[in-house]
Amino acid sequence: MKLRTQTFLLSMAAIISFADVFLAPKESDPGPWAAAGLGLVLLRRVLIRAQQPAMAILSGCFLTILLVAGNHGLLNVNRPVWLGLIITAGICYAFWEKIARLGRDAVG
Repeated sequence: MKLRTQTFLLSMAAIISFADVFLAPKESDPGPWAAAGLGLVLLRRVLIRAQQPAMAILSGCFLTILLVAGNHGLLNVNRPVWLGLIITAGICYAFWEKIARLGRDAVG
């Protein structure tokens, strides 16, 4: 079995998210439940054998960074700029294949 870079990056992001469930303060924002949810979503992408788009990998890693930074008080994730980036990264992570397909259909 060949370990791909995408699998490694998403696996590390999932492990960090699951570790943050136990390391994050209980009253932190977004909190341990968000870390557990993100870890499960990242783990789902890891287990898929198909090639993952680069945007989905980068978005997943970016969401993990924002979650950990928010849980440990390094940034206030309730500010509009961070909320916008979280929503944008979430949309890119979840729907990038559909967005790319729509773009190809519109051009071609």
